[in-house]
Amino acid sequence: MFTTYAGEIFSLLSAMFWGLAVVFFKQIGDRVSPIVLNPFKNGLGVILISATLLVTGNSLLPEGAFEFTSWDYAILIISGMVGLGIADVIFLHSLNMIGAGISALVDTLYSPLVILFAFLLLGETLNFYQIIGGLLIIGSIVFASARLQQIPVERGKLIYGMLLQALALALMAFGIVLVKPILNKVSDDVSMQLWVAGMRMIPGTLVPLMLVMYNIRKKEMFAFTKDKTVWKPLITGSVLATYLGISFWIIGMAQTQASIAAILNQTATIFILIFARLILKEPLTKRRFIAVGIALSGVLIILLNQ
Repeated sequence: MFTTYAGEIFSLLSAMFWGLAVVFFKQIGDRVSPIVLNPFKNGLGVILISATLLVTGNSLLPEGAFEFTSWDYAILIISGMVGLGIADVIFLHSLNMIGAGISALVDTLYSPLVILFAFLLLGETLNFYQIIGGLLIIGSIVFASARLQQIPVERGKLIYGMLLQALALALMAFGIVLVKPILNKVSDDVSMQLWVAGMRMIPGTLVPLMLVMYNIRKKEMFAFTKDKTVWKPLITGSVLATYLGISFWIIGMAQTQASIAAILNQTATIFILIFARLILKEPLTKRRFIAVGIALSGVLIILLNQ
């Protein structure tokens, strides 16, 4: 059973790790600049993936890597720069502009964008039940986030922030679909899938790192290093988000359709609601409780109709 649903299970685990990571990042709030957080978590991910490969007896330059073409490597670099570097910076900037509630609504564009790019670039399609399951998951997020009151953002800034986030999501979707053909080549080799995740993460680390190096507010940006209470949630969140979240994301994407993986990845928003209740003691309202049930129904429909 696990082999049959491996891609779907890994995609759900990725969403769970991402949801848990966001809760830890919430604990450090505005104390760590997004410009610093991004290269830190991506760089830590590269180190941990490299360590995992070495500990499991794999090489940092495996034989399978020599089977990739120059174009494959170009795609990995472009995918990492666009999907992890540029997109993350734009996304975090938009998040600061429009807030988490509205961001959760705009975030529902991610899986439709992946489905669109997967159709245009890969020719992927979904069956009727998979579409219904996807609509239930997206609908659950809209339902949980729709009742927004007292939005402290002026209309022009709100629209600009939402457009920025939509652009970030489009870049993320394009970046992961772009690398899908490479993942298909190593669909039976988890170590190579991890290696691909690590290679993609390197340019995704360098882009935001360049922003840090040329930012004139370095002293302010790194002031958090003196606060000992920051390090535990920072490191824990980074390990969950980049090492486990992205690794499982790539493995899931390699073993199922990009469209299905994206829909299941979308449940990260639902996991955020659950972990925020368990860890941060945030209220799980009736609306949010119903949303969790709707999302789980969507997941089951997708898993039972492969």
